[in-house]
Amino acid sequence: MLKKILLAVTALLVAGIAYVYLAYGSIARAGSGYAAKIICSGYFLSGFSPEIMKFEALAGASSTLANVSHEIDIETSTVTTKLYGLFKRRAGYTPGIGCTLLPSGEKELPNKITPLPDLTISDDLPWPQGSATPDVMTRFDTLLDEAFAETDPSAPRNTKAIVLIHKGKLIAEKYAEGVKPDTPLIGWSMAKSVTALTAGVAVKDGKIVPAEPAPVPLWQEKPDDPRAAITFDQLLRMSSGLEFNETYSSATDVTQMLSNETDMPVYAAGKPLLGPPDTIWSYSSGTTNIVSGIIKRSVGGSLQDHYEFTQQRLFRPLNISTATFEADASGTFIGSSYLYASARDWARLGQFCLQDGAWNGEQILPEGWMSYLVTPSETTPANQYGAHFWLNRASDTPSEDRIYPNLPEDAYHMGGFQGQRVLVIPSEDLVIARFGFTPERNHGVGDLAEAVIAELKSEI
Repeated sequence: MLKKILLAVTALLVAGIAYVYLAYGSIARAGSGYAAKIICSGYFLSGFSPEIMKFEALAGASSTLANVSHEIDIETSTVTTKLYGLFKRRAGYTPGIGCTLLPSGEKELPNKITPLPDLTISDDLPWPQGSATPDVMTRFDTLLDEAFAETDPSAPRNTKAIVLIHKGKLIAEKYAEGVKPDTPLIGWSMAKSVTALTAGVAVKDGKIVPAEPAPVPLWQEKPDDPRAAITFDQLLRMSSGLEFNETYSSATDVTQMLSNETDMPVYAAGKPLLGPPDTIWSYSSGTTNIVSGIIKRSVGGSLQDHYEFTQQRLFRPLNISTATFEADASGTFIGSSYLYASARDWARLGQFCLQDGAWNGEQILPEGWMSYLVTPSETTPANQYGAHFWLNRASDTPSEDRIYPNLPEDAYHMGGFQGQRVLVIPSEDLVIARFGFTPERNHGVGDLAEAVIAELKSEI
């Protein structure tokens, strides 16, 4: 009898463990996969130690991820992680396209490209023409020190870099220990804005027409698919009506997409409509990856084509040498989230926007493209979002305040998780680039910008 009881208890335990594994396995695999990708990029692209990535970047996103173990293989340029000793995931580094998260159980990197030769930036010319360290204004030292200061032990800023650009010149910068002017830093959702800039180049070439239905193969398979009516413009304005849960927690769409899906545009395009296009505004990383897939197909269809187009038509004309767009396992740039570049190069992108898409006398974006990107979407009564750019316009709803109430209404920004910002203020001829592993409400970008503007006005 005792033996039967023990067998029954054992069977129940095994069944319980199996149930938990099956029920939460996808969530745990996503967590382990996220950790593998972030540690890989932080180590091989940014040069951060695994400890910094684990205890600042990962733990700042979820305390659970502090339990991840990691193994770095320098010879194969891979990072292998496990969560609670289980759920092994692997990410690998490839020159030119950074780190790719492998599907569960896979060992070979799926993406290969032929990188372009390194872009040579003059050490003698100042920013933005070259990489010479400018004679920065020491009058901003106190403001930058305050922006780096830790003001809340429960929400550490972990600020990594700040660059100030005024009237097209680099006037001040500050970096954390281990970070240099050419250290590539993650932009998270700032990549969305850069995807919109890349789309502008394709629009100028006549490869994409924003007002026309977006060419998404999945939506063309059935003649009565209502998603086939969604335009490229509606995708850029997050007004497609597609379902997508952007909440960064376990088992949500964005978590599943970034950490478990091999083809992110197909996953996002497979979502149903919540309502007719142009009636609902819904911020969605999935939408941006649909856009990225469209750009890829419009410029040739291969990862090599997309890589060369982005580098040769956008980054290199701006003297941007540190930018790396990372891809999913299907070979599509993760336009929603994974673009790395130095703080100075992110600032170049901000200055490029301020100059209406022109650089060194060449109009790289279509005439009026930047005005289009920063025009509020009709589906956002708060007027806080344009076409993949955040805006500081006054709301049509009196109870809703502007994002930065003390900054000019013409301000707009690229914004990313953990306090990544490129803030552009045309009326002040000012660009501020800020990076860190920071809880969202403690990055202090608005206060910094307000103080910088006040200091600039004090010299008049």
